[in-house]
Amino acid sequence: MLKAQETIQSYPISLQNFGVSTLAELVEDWVIYRSLEPLDRRLRGFKSAYYQMGLDKARIPRKLDPEYAKAAVWFLEQMQAMRGAELQEILFIGDTLSGDGQAFRNIVSASGLPGSAFIGSERAEEPASFQVEEGIATANRWSSLVEWLAWNLEQGRSLDRGTGVILDIDKTVLGARGRNDQAIDLARLEGIYRTIDSILGSDFDRELFEQHYHELNQSKYHSLTEDNQDYLAYICLVLNTGMIRYEDLLEEMDKGCLNSFEQFTRWTETLILQGAVRNEAMRQVHEALMASLRQGDPTPFKRFRREEFAATLAHMNNLPDETPAEERLAQEITITQEVREAALWLKERGCLLLSMSDKPDEASVPHRSFHRGMPPIHRAPTHCVGVSIQEELAKLG
Repeated sequence: MLKAQETIQSYPISLQNFGVSTLAELVEDWVIYRSLEPLDRRLRGFKSAYYQMGLDKARIPRKLDPEYAKAAVWFLEQMQAMRGAELQEILFIGDTLSGDGQAFRNIVSASGLPGSAFIGSERAEEPASFQVEEGIATANRWSSLVEWLAWNLEQGRSLDRGTGVILDIDKTVLGARGRNDQAIDLARLEGIYRTIDSILGSDFDRELFEQHYHELNQSKYHSLTEDNQDYLAYICLVLNTGMIRYEDLLEEMDKGCLNSFEQFTRWTETLILQGAVRNEAMRQVHEALMASLRQGDPTPFKRFRREEFAATLAHMNNLPDETPAEERLAQEITITQEVREAALWLKERGCLLLSMSDKPDEASVPHRSFHRGMPPIHRAPTHCVGVSIQEELAKLG
């Protein structure tokens, strides 16, 4: 265990900097992103094993789909078989009750096995809170992972070789929600801005784009954006060209004439064919996006995601050890020390650790032509920040 190098006093909770590590320290290459193609090639993925997973080859399921749970269970069982063990219980560590909590419910339902989830979202200004309901623990301190693991032992869970543990990545292992998640959002926005600037050049109205992005990035607009950052970025790009006015978009939604991204792209396609845009780069982006959509690709805005990947790496281990707390938490994507220590404790007990994320592969692993020499996100070093729970974990046995 790395010793604390810096205490962060100005944050409401006294955090420490525990040096530098990687996600791979916890899971090696057992990482699976949106494509459902494991980075460890010993494990077959969606393309070659969709039938065995009980899935339709025409569509890669998203995180909240019941079909996604089937894939997750299949991966855990195959990994356990490679270790000569049987899957007997499932743990899940994430950051959103509506997202990770529902994904966990689907997974235990698909597996028929007992399990429990921890949902962390730090609210340091509030009194510490930890509660468990129907196997899902919610907490406003990441250090409550100790209480959750103790609760699991009290419930008779083994937490050993028969245990499969799924770790969410963004805003859980990396960029803890409530503490450091703004750094992940910052990197994504930088990726978007680089992309739009390369398409529109001097015509890019960044302030207007930011207004549209923050407004449409809300749940009330999910019928249009489908909670997909590729879709949202493209919609805001189109609005920035002036091809479609923001007021007209809202009016069409209010009238019930626009309630899906597919309808939006048809609208855009019609306008482009009518000559509403003369920007050749914009035309090419639209054609590439439409080609990806026709293939059922849930990540159609490739150019944006490749820029997001580069921006994410640029915000990992980018600040020196002596950087003040506020600056580090705002500017550097850090590893959540409490999750790291809990994962290492589980790993020591023989548990299987797997990281699964609905984040696109294009934003997580280097493209051979665009990102030469860059490591994948899970092998990129960055600082580990948080509160040590190692002593409390040792008391659990």
